[in-house]
Amino acid sequence: MLREGLTWALRGAMRTAGRVPPVRQGLHHLSVITRGAGVAFLRCRRLVPDDVDGNAHPDRIRGSATTPKELRAALLQARKNLRFVHIGEALSALQRGTRLKDGLAVLTFDESFSTTAELALPLMKELGVPATMFVTTSHLDVTGTTLWDSQVHAVVEALAPRPVLVGFVDRGLSTTTVKDRQNTVHRLLLSLTSLDEAELIARLEELFALVGGRPKVRSLDRMITASELTRMADEPLWSIGAHGHAHLSLATASDEALHEELHQPRQRLHELCGSSFVDVVSYPFGRPPYVDERVVKAARAAGYRAGFTALAGVARPGDHLFQLPRLAIDRRSTGISAYQLAGTLNAVDELVLVATGQSQRLDEAPEG
Repeated sequence: MLREGLTWALRGAMRTAGRVPPVRQGLHHLSVITRGAGVAFLRCRRLVPDDVDGNAHPDRIRGSATTPKELRAALLQARKNLRFVHIGEALSALQRGTRLKDGLAVLTFDESFSTTAELALPLMKELGVPATMFVTTSHLDVTGTTLWDSQVHAVVEALAPRPVLVGFVDRGLSTTTVKDRQNTVHRLLLSLTSLDEAELIARLEELFALVGGRPKVRSLDRMITASELTRMADEPLWSIGAHGHAHLSLATASDEALHEELHQPRQRLHELCGSSFVDVVSYPFGRPPYVDERVVKAARAAGYRAGFTALAGVARPGDHLFQLPRLAIDRRSTGISAYQLAGTLNAVDELVLVATGQSQRLDEAPEG
């Protein structure tokens, strides 16, 4: 109990200190001196335009969508401290296992929305910043489709202000206010994310029935097609990674489904993108309980070079290449403050180990 209490006390103290920029930056500098620089894999979930449609989008209201203007400011700030490189260069630096002199950064995008690709490329060219987009492959051959979780958002929006009444939730879920709809989507996703594909499809059909069928896909939620992806792969600043096939929780998938979710995208993206496919995977939903040791082992066995989570942290040489953390760029964080906070927490890792005998890492930057 004493060790646990001391650990939490140190955790709280360092997070409080990290809110003060000079303190955070000073402790981060100490971390770099003692442990070397790190690699910040920056995670921007998606981009939306800074217009009426973009700002009214549920992801924008929830804070998980970024505008090009916000991303540009975040990249310029990060570039003062970090050097942006292609993902392959960063992975090679980590694999060498030698101490890094200077900090590196890699820009990544989850969820292969066509709007993200369209809005990101001009900014990437302006700033000379390469990026990797993690692509789901079940949507590549069908025009006008989107992720199943985006369809859940669409059902809730279409149903408002009527409540959501489905058999797999024990009570009606309100859609009256924006906050109500956010809570309802969150509740539904918790009920759906861990299901296997057959169960997921059945429950989605129950949701679709509430609004008279599968909701129309809004233009901002349309996924890229195979032809668009091929054109992306021809752009020198773009590289492509895998993000599963149907965007399922891998930890709860059957062995057969897990194999499909990892192997099918790898084969298809090799065919479509050639050398622009960098043989890396971002795990859908990116954190426990949706990613576990079985998933990590399966990704390695599938032949990928590295695997990425949505857990916050900075990578250093010697870290597990199939459990790489990322730092969120969104309306709450520019990425660089999270990078410095991760360094701040790294600086006391040894102190915690000596004081408590526990070697666990303390990086708990906000969820992306």
